[in-house]
Amino acid sequence: MTDEPIVGGCQCESLRFELKAPPLFTHACHCLNCQRRSGTAFGMSTIVLRRDLIVLSGELMAKQTSPRTTIYQCASCGTTIYAGSTRFPSTYVVRGGTVDDANVVAPGAHIWIKRKHPWLVLPNDVPQFDEDYDLRTTWPREALDRLRAANDALPSGHG
Repeated sequence: MTDEPIVGGCQCESLRFELKAPPLFTHACHCLNCQRRSGTAFGMSTIVLRRDLIVLSGELMAKQTSPRTTIYQCASCGTTIYAGSTRFPSTYVVRGGTVDDANVVAPGAHIWIKRKHPWLVLPNDVPQFDEDYDLRTTWPREALDRLRAANDALPSGHG
């Protein structure tokens, strides 16, 4: 991460956010759900600690999309900024395209490539998985340590 803060926002620019620390990990998912949800060839998921995401301006609208998952959108334009799951109480998944400088959230892995469009050529130097990955062997050690510390700090019954 550079010394500059990681910032982003919605399409109408009324909602702005900042990350106080680097993301834990970013992956590009080529599953059919992500293709449909993003309206393109794959979805970009940037995993951050909840405590590191700060909304600077604008209003969020929460929408429960499943018993476990809530998405948070700009109340003005509807851009989805991030999602939270009760399964992962210390993290949010930020939509990679909402970050101003996409270079800071370049994918560390491509998942569900068995559903990847054949015309899409992936870089050979980024790990690729037919389905999902094991974060214990794919994420950087520093990210795993930060996640473990955040999970350990949760109140009992939350992790």
